[in-house]
Amino acid sequence: MTATAPALDRRAALKARHRQAILDAADALIAERGAPRFSVDELAERADVSRRTIFNHFASLDEVVMTLCTAALTDAIDEFQTATAAVATPAVPGTRASLFDAVTLALHSIDLPAVVAYLWRVLDGDAEANGSPHVMQDVFSRATEQLAADAARRSIDVDELDVELMVSSVMNGIAVIAVHWVRRTDGALDDASRVVWAELFDRLIATVRTGYAPAP
Repeated sequence: MTATAPALDRRAALKARHRQAILDAADALIAERGAPRFSVDELAERADVSRRTIFNHFASLDEVVMTLCTAALTDAIDEFQTATAAVATPAVPGTRASLFDAVTLALHSIDLPAVVAYLWRVLDGDAEANGSPHVMQDVFSRATEQLAADAARRSIDVDELDVELMVSSVMNGIAVIAVHWVRRTDGALDDASRVVWAELFDRLIATVRTGYAPAP
């Protein structure tokens, strides 16, 4: 007998609740332990679900962690989109330079150090030998397509390829300076570490803006 629509809706709602409970439990365990160091059984107990339920939603604990990172980055993307929507119309609309200025201004408005510190903790970033810097790069790269699409919608006169190249350069650059920032600050969130971030970010933006052409 075919399930009714209300039954399917209830099943979908239950699956969604279980999935969110798993993610919330993983986030809480990471906050308590300072890193994603927990077993499937510990996660299942905290989420009040079975081991089987966890693997019905996620292929592994690593996938749970990466999903948390993606969620954090999605929040940052939403913040970015809100910021770009609030940016005043540039003095010279429809140019690559004006779009770059708008993107840069929007990124300045985001608390990127807080996002990076969270991602680094979730990714157990102190273990660089395990390839965490590359994972950080992958996490930021996931944002490129969405940010590029949003930027392109806001500046239809700029070639789509130029938009993608610009956003990709900036986002991958942020992933690079994120690793350097954590090495220098241990991911601390204080005035001194934010000064370091500002210096690294300004250096990134200057490099992307000017490129590597020889000075005239």
